[in-house]
This record gives sequence, C-alpha cells and structure tokens, in this order.
Amino acid sequence: MINLLLFPIIIPFLFAILLLFFKENVGIQRILTVIGVVLGLISSFYLMLTVKTEGVQAITLGSWPAPFGISMVSDMLSALLVTTTLLITLFVVLYSFTSIGKERERFFYYPGILFMVTGVNGAFTTGDIFNMFVFFEVLLIASYLLIVLGGEKKQLRESIKYILVNVVSSALFVITVAYLYSVVGTLNMADISVKITEIGQPGIVTVIAVLMLIVFGIKGSIFPLYFWLPGSYAAPPIPVLALFGALLTKVGVYAIMRTYTLFFTHNTGFTHEILMVLSILTVIVGCIGALAYFDLKQIIIYNIVIAVGVILYGAAQMNEAGISGAIYYLIHDMLIKGALFLLIGIIIYVTGTSNLRKMGGLMKTHASLGWFYLIAAFGLAGIPH
Repeated sequence: MINLLLFPIIIPFLFAILLLFFKENVGIQRILTVIGVVLGLISSFYLMLTVKTEGVQAITLGSWPAPFGISMVSDMLSALLVTTTLLITLFVVLYSFTSIGKERERFFYYPGILFMVTGVNGAFTTGDIFNMFVFFEVLLIASYLLIVLGGEKKQLRESIKYILVNVVSSALFVITVAYLYSVVGTLNMADISVKITEIGQPGIVTVIAVLMLIVFGIKGSIFPLYFWLPGSYAAPPIPVLALFGALLTKVGVYAIMRTYTLFFTHNTGFTHEILMVLSILTVIVGCIGALAYFDLKQIIIYNIVIAVGVILYGAAQMNEAGISGAIYYLIHDMLIKGALFLLIGIIIYVTGTSNLRKMGGLMKTHASLGWFYLIAAFGLAGIPH
C-alpha cells in the first residue's frame, strides 16, 4: 500500500524499457504504450484517493531513517500533477498514432515519451532536492531525443540551443544544491525547511534562493530566461510540442513554487519581490510575443510564457489565496495547453498552414474544429471565470 506513490513513476519506466525490445514492431509499441499509460493513470487516480482519505503518503527508500534516505512524498498537489501528466500523455499518444509517422515511431519515439513521463512524475513526487535534479535529467535526456527525432534541419538547429541551455542550467542546479547542502547539511526537502528556519535565512540562503530562481527559471522559462523557448518548441512535430508545452515548463514552475513556499520563507521582502517582478515581466513579454505573430503555433507557445508568469505571480503572494489560485491555474493550464496544441495540429493538417492569414474561413469549412478551438480559447481566457 505504502509503495503506491511509486507506481506512476515505475510503470512508465518499466514499459519504456520493454518497448526498447520492439523497435521495428510499431503495432506492439502502440499497444504497450497505451497499456503502460493507462495502468499509470489508474494507479495515480488510486494514489489521489489515498492521499484524500489518508493524508500525505511518504516512503523513504533503502531502509534509511527519514532525513538520510531518499524520500518520495505525495501530497494532493503532487498527486494531482502526476494524474494530469498521465492524462495528457494518454491523449498525446493516441493522437500520435495518426500524426507522428512510422519513421519516427521506429526510432524510440514511444520509449522517449515514457522515459520523459517517468522524469516528470518523479520530479513531482520527490521529497529530496538532489533527487529532483536526477529526475530533471531523466526528463531532459528523453526530451533531447524527442526534439531531434526526425532530424529536420530546423529541429537540429533549435535542439542544439535547447540542449546547451539545459546543460548550463543543470550544471548550475548541481552547484546550487551543493551550496545549499554546505549550509544546512541535508538534502531532504522537509528537513531543509526545518534547518533554514533554525538558522533564520542568513544572506547566503538568500543567494541560494536567487540561484534556484535562475535554475528553475531557465527550465520554467521566466523573463529574461525564456529566450530559448519559442524557437525550440516550434521545431518538433505537434504531439511532441503538446507534451513539451503542457508538461516541461510546468516542472520548472512547480520546482519554484515548492522551494519558494517551503525553504525561502524568511526573507520574502527580497526573494518573493524579485519573483513577483519577474513574473509580471514574463506576462508582459508573453503578451507582446503572442500579439506579434500570425503563426498559430507561435501564438500558443507565447501563451505558455504568459501562463508561467501568471502562476508564479500567484505563488509570489505567499498567502493562501495566491498559492491556491496558482495551483488551480497550473493544472488548468496543463490541460488547456495540451488540448490547444492537439487542436492546432488538426487545424494545420486540415488547412496545410499554421499562418492565420492563410487559413481564413475555418468556421465555414470545418465548423466543429472552429467551435472546439473557440471553447479551448475561452478556457484559456477564463470564460466563464
């Protein structure tokens, strides 16, 4: 019963390994992928119910006592995010059957997705800050495969930028965790919170807070660290874009929310002020970017940046209303972004272009598509609120 919180991580991982043996058999790959994601989804629903009835679930691996072993913790936020991740993945996988193409499917496309989900769910569930780094690396390595798969010129050009930015941010992440460990002497997130409270957040911890913001800000794409995102996300095919847009930046956002509400709560006048200013600027540049393009993909990609700003503005408030609003919007945005990207994929397939000026009259030719897009756009805009 206690290991239930590991299931949404282990099931995709095991199925990803299994898929490696069926490289040439696309049919078996598809069936196994769907089974793996559905089993993961069932386990995550069950985990959510368990957390609701019995409270926070935790397990410390390797039979070590709490702050020393690697802890995995599932509270309601993490359980909700894990369930949302698997739900989006299921729809993306089903969508991929008809859109991604046999060539990509043969070259470890589905294992790539499942390894990425393993990393995302692990990052959402870990109670250990170094382990968060490990899961970040798992999801990033899988995303490197997905972004270059197919080897188009644009993909290769953008993927180099994407990989370089993430390698730099990962190196900075390790350095920041090392600094934090040298100050508090523990990697367990709950324990770090207690230790920082004991020492009252001296200046060095505030420096670590800013470094964490830079690390997770690169991954979550806040201003001014979002520069890599619009180009990199526009390069891969639509199903990969839907996964990236719905999940990857949200892991960075989640990490900022976790660390800023758990660790760095004693000098909020400085750290949360910076977070608030940056999140407002993120919203502004996202809006400018979305208004500047006539390309449907780019408009929604800049909407990812806007959402990141809105969520982090809520988290920066450090009060119940702000944080609960940020969590609600985070999950809402993951679902809406996933839906919108898949809809855009269908629209681009039907019209043969992603340029808004060339695809006029969609309501006349494909009314249902137009209406679905309108509903999703209303959801994005918060109508009804």
